This record gives sequence, C-alpha cells and structure tokens, in this order.
Amino acid sequence: MKFIQRVAWAATVITYFLIALGGTVLATDSGLSCPDWPLCFGQAYYSGTFHVFLEQFHRFTAATVSVLIALLAVGIIEWARKDRALLTMAVAAPILLAIQIVLGGLTVLWKLPPQIITAHLGTALALFAIVVTVAVLSGKPAPSKEHPAKTRKFAQLAISNALLVYILMLLGSYVTGSGAALACPGWPFCTPASWAVSNHLASINMLHRVYAVFVGLVTLWTVISALRRWRVARGQAIVGLVGGVLFVWQAIVGGLIVLLNEPAFVAGLHLALATAVWGTLVLLAALASNQMRAAPQKQEIEKMEQAEAEAKKEIGLVRQTVTNYVDLMKPHVTVLLLGVTAAAMAIANQGLPPLVLVIPTLLGGAMAAGSANCINCYIDRDIDQIMGRTQRRSLPSGRVEPRQALVFGIILGISSFIVLTLFVNLLSAVLAFSAILFYVFVYTLWLKRSTVQNIVIGGAAGAMPVLVGWAAITNNLSMSAIWLFAIIFFWTPPHFWALSLLILKDYEKAGIPMLPVIKGEAETRRQILLYSLLLLAITLVLFAMGAMGYLYLVGAVILGGGLVYLAIRLWRDQSKKWARTLFWYSNMYLAAIFAIMVLDRVIH
Repeated sequence: MKFIQRVAWAATVITYFLIALGGTVLATDSGLSCPDWPLCFGQAYYSGTFHVFLEQFHRFTAATVSVLIALLAVGIIEWARKDRALLTMAVAAPILLAIQIVLGGLTVLWKLPPQIITAHLGTALALFAIVVTVAVLSGKPAPSKEHPAKTRKFAQLAISNALLVYILMLLGSYVTGSGAALACPGWPFCTPASWAVSNHLASINMLHRVYAVFVGLVTLWTVISALRRWRVARGQAIVGLVGGVLFVWQAIVGGLIVLLNEPAFVAGLHLALATAVWGTLVLLAALASNQMRAAPQKQEIEKMEQAEAEAKKEIGLVRQTVTNYVDLMKPHVTVLLLGVTAAAMAIANQGLPPLVLVIPTLLGGAMAAGSANCINCYIDRDIDQIMGRTQRRSLPSGRVEPRQALVFGIILGISSFIVLTLFVNLLSAVLAFSAILFYVFVYTLWLKRSTVQNIVIGGAAGAMPVLVGWAAITNNLSMSAIWLFAIIFFWTPPHFWALSLLILKDYEKAGIPMLPVIKGEAETRRQILLYSLLLLAITLVLFAMGAMGYLYLVGAVILGGGLVYLAIRLWRDQSKKWARTLFWYSNMYLAAIFAIMVLDRVIH
C-alpha cells in the first residue's frame, strides 16, 4: 500500500501543476501555438516561441500524469483489489484519463471551443479528486474519537461543498472561454458592458458571481464545522481552515481579473487557487471518509451519546426553543425544495430573476414547506415515537407540545399565502397552499398508512415548488413547467425507496405499508431501477422539445447514467451500502440537474 500511496501523492502534485499550467496556457492564448495534435508542427518537440514552449510543456506534463495514473491503476489491481473503493477508482481513473486526452486534442483541433475547454477542465478536476482520494484511503486511518454519525454528516457536508466548488469552476471556465470575463467591468457589483448585454455574456458573468457567493457561504459553514471538530480531528480542522483561506484569496484574485483587465498571470493564478480550494475540500472529504473506517466500538459510542445528552442540557432555553420549532419544519428538506424553486425561477426568466421577487417567493415557499412539515409531524407523532429515525424529533421527544406544533404549522401556512399573494402573485400563493393541503390530507392522512403507492402519488407535493417558482416569474404554467414537475415527481420514488431499504425495520414496527415492507426488498430494488430508467428518459424530453440545449443534454445523460448505474448495483447487491449511496446521490442529483438547467438557459 505504501507504493500506491506514494504514487498517488506524486500524481496529486503533478496533476495540480498540470491544471494550473493549463490555466496559464489558456490565459496567455498559447493553446493554439501548436496548431496540430499530438505533435507540434509535425514534430515531437518543436523549438519556437515562449507560447509554443508553454503548450508543449503542458502536453509533456499531461504525459507524465498519464504514466502515474497507469502505475496507480496497476498497483491497486495488484495489491489492493479487495478494497472496493480503491478498485473502483483504479477503473475510473484510466477511463477519465482517456476522455481527458481526447478532449485535450479536440481543444486544439476545434480551435478552443468553450464547451470543450470546460469539459477538459472538468475531467482534469475529476482525475485530481481521484488521486487525492486514493492517496488518503491507501493510508491507515487514525483511531476515531467521534461518533460515526457525526463523522458521516461532516463527510457529506465536505463532499457537497466540493461538488459545489466543482460546478463553480466549470462555470468559471465557461466564463473565460466564452469571453464573458470582462462583461461586467466593475467588481464586486456588475455594471454590464453594452456589448455584453445582447449576447447574455453579462448574465453569464453575474451568474458566476452570485453562485460564487453562495458557494462561499457553504464553504464558511464547512470551515466552522471543521473547526468545531478540532479535538477529535485536528488535521481535518486545519485542512478546512486552509480551504477557507484559499477560497477568500481566489475570490480576491477573481476581482483583480476584472479590475486589472484580465492579465494572464492573474487569470492563471485564479485557476490555480480555485484548484487548490477544490483539492483541499476533496482532501477533507477523503480524510473524514477514511476516519469512518476506524469507527469507535459500541461502548465508546454509548459514552459519546451520554456526554452529548449532558452537553445539550446546558444550551440556553431560548436557543433550544427556537431549535425545537425549526426542527418541526424539517429544514434539511426545506432547503432542497427552496433550491428547486429558485432554479425554476431562473429557468423561467432565462437568467437571474430580480431579488425583489426571489426573496418573497423563497420566504413564502419556506413557510409553506415548514407548515406542511409541522402539521405532518403533528399527525405522525404516534409513529414517530416508534421509529428510531424520528424519535429525537421535537414532538416525540416531548420538547414541543402537540397543540403548539399544530398552531405553529397553521400560522406558517396562512403567512405563506399572505406573503406570496401580496408580494408575488395569486397563482403562486394558490399553488403553494395546494401543496400544503395535498401533503397533509392526501399524503399524510390518507396515502401514507394505506397503500404502497404512498410515495409515488405523494411525490406530487414535493414537486409543487417548481410550479410555484415558475408561476412567480410568468404568472402562468407552461409545458416546460409541467416537465420540471414530472422530473421531481419521478425522482421521488427511487429516492425514498432507497431510504426505506435502510430503515425497513422502523417502517415494519410503525405499520407503514412502504414498498419493501409489503412487496419485499427484491421488488423494491427492481422498482428503483425501473423508476431510475424512467426518470432518465423524462429528463431527455426537455431537450427533445427544445426547452433545453446541448449542455443540459450532456449533464442529464451523465447524472441520469450515474443514478441508473447505482440502481443496477443496488439491484444486484443485497447490502445496505448501495442503498445508502443511492439515497445520498439522489439528493445531489436533483440539485445538480437543476443547476445545469439554470446554466443552460442563462447561456442560451
């Protein structure tokens, strides 16, 4: 394993250098200094200008990375084939490398098209993530002093943050490749240049900036979470802090690109710093994942839970009360719903919608989702006391009285209707209120305890936010909005059935007729695969009807293919591992595919 680890770290360093060098090649307009590929002016090495040297140096560095990737794959297959995670990466790395090489050639032969440049960077970053992860996972994990659930939660946060940075970098690459880097002469605020308005370049630039602010907030959250774990994972805390500092510096350098009129050195430094941020977040996620391999024993976990319970008693009364009521609103679910609402608004507007409309729409949507969830908690408080996953919620644990929860939910619902009616429009208010009624009366009171189709039909409530977002912009509903609704509707069954496989015993104890309880796990896995295939087909309809472009098509195929792959693995493998992986991936899938929709519409 030492050989694998050493090769992986060497590949990490050189791959990072390759990506930074590639950014310099693009920033200095050296990409076409060698007009042919893989040779340069028909020669293996051509002595010419500095630009020619830079391009050839980039190619030779890529060749070095290729050799290291090959050695890494061979080493893993030879000495670590029993480690499924490492073996998967040993297979994925050469495939990504082949794609990377082809894209590198196409960037030259097709004269630097921005889409190919973005894809070229995307595969390079994915390779970088793989070698970093292999370098960490091939090492021996230190004994864990933290509850496994907390480690897993932090690992998921780090992975999510890394994926957001990944999308940000791809968007930044497209900004550079499309010529939108100077579409907004000022910084941090945008005053669009006249030449950049008609071709949407200013919108692309502004989307990159707004999204960067969002990613910055998530990064801050990750850094704070890492620092809170200083006593149990000091190394991860340091890596998280370094990542946060690097993010601030790359943001400053990004501003200098505009203020200094895009000098080559600054543009290259911006990509180098962004890649370093990506690398630190991947490293953070890998370290946390590796820590989970050394989970503490059962007795140690019980001691940790007891200490945590005692610590919670010290929390102030006001803070605890607010936390209890927020918990009733199921904020982890609400955030995802608000994300697709905002995405639907951007898609309908074909660009960033005005904040004066976004803020009340999201506020009203948050209150509507919170209302439905509060009333759901009130109705299901009997079964929540039985199920291990829900016993710690505010109602079953006795931290909030049932009547207070019901009143709070009703107040949120009425407030949502008022806010949306006064500050958005009546249609969006009616749609949001209809979602509350459907979730409470159709799903919670009727379907959930009576039929295995509860999740299938009940998914309509979770799909309503996209209609609310669309109606907020257009004050009507078109076929495009209906297909957005359909995507979430058909995404819901595989997402929740994967969860039901993980907590099957809870549903059995509570008497909830979920699919695996009534039809069995084998049938559930088959249905997850069928719905995943159906979802992939439905996502392609938006491209077929002309509502989305080629960027969306590529993203939908890749993301949908990933979901289908995991569904196949779940179908063939009876372990809980693939159900957990598919459940987590389905969350990321929904966020990513709507992000790609927004990007596709802004570009076009």
